[in-house]
Amino acid sequence: MRHEKKIRLAALLCALLMLPLFAAAEDVTADYTLDPLPIDFSFGHVAPEENYTADSYEDASLSVKVQKIVDGETTWNVAHVTITDPSQLRTVVTAKGKTNKISTMAKKANAVLAIGGEYFASDEGGFIVRMGKVQQSRKTPYDTRDLLCIDENGDFHIIVRKRDVKVNGKAKAINGDFTAQLKALTAEHTLVNVFDFGPALVIDGELAAIPEEHHYAFHLQAKEPRCAIGQVGPLEYVLVVVDADRDGKSGATAEALAAFMLEQGCVQAYNLDGGNSALMYFHGANYSDKSVSAERSVSDIIYFATLIDFGLDGD
Repeated sequence: MRHEKKIRLAALLCALLMLPLFAAAEDVTADYTLDPLPIDFSFGHVAPEENYTADSYEDASLSVKVQKIVDGETTWNVAHVTITDPSQLRTVVTAKGKTNKISTMAKKANAVLAIGGEYFASDEGGFIVRMGKVQQSRKTPYDTRDLLCIDENGDFHIIVRKRDVKVNGKAKAINGDFTAQLKALTAEHTLVNVFDFGPALVIDGELAAIPEEHHYAFHLQAKEPRCAIGQVGPLEYVLVVVDADRDGKSGATAEALAAFMLEQGCVQAYNLDGGNSALMYFHGANYSDKSVSAERSVSDIIYFATLIDFGLDGD
């Protein structure tokens, strides 16, 4: 009996001595700082392999959870992202007149998750801002496109432009005053990224009226591959890429995409370049259906990166 007590005592002492080690193991990033990334076109830090699973990434600054939702012949690739600092929501643009694959740009930028942007390289106009810098050759605004403005806090603001829409089956004209709205917004915030594509899908927690006849109308009512980004709350976002064969049976209409973004909890949501540009990149590979060989080269991407320098950036 006395021998058994000694064994139990020794085991208890051993367990007490191991407690600090277990506590340290629970927070592997305790020794890392969470300094903001610069607001420029520099890249994020390299994320360590051990922080990934098949459907998630997690560290002290970044949480990404991805899933595929299959609805008939259509697959919705969905990513829920939470960041610690607004600087982790970043963009890449190609050199003027050049394009590149989403996966190539994402790997180079050390993206944990990425999607395509608006492919503005093919446009002659538009108000485009990336990482705080106005793209000088794209300053002329369109009068029919909605703007997504992302401010210094990582918050989304949508400016609705002039357009004709159908509400409850009836035609309605929206005469958005772009200049006044943009002036009011810039008086209070710094615009880090501005997208001039759209249309808006969700505004202030309500479905946006989808336009009928203007720049967007050719594809909005058809089932197509789609791409969208939305904000759920402070520093919390949803990214969606819809796979489709462009056969009219799979894919989503703009209205279906808007409804889906609202179901995901978005208070603001915005349509990005879809079709052959619709692609989601996660954990060093294409998460959505499109293979690397079938990728379309585009002009810009949106991506999320870790704040933590794990000492891997030079590898």
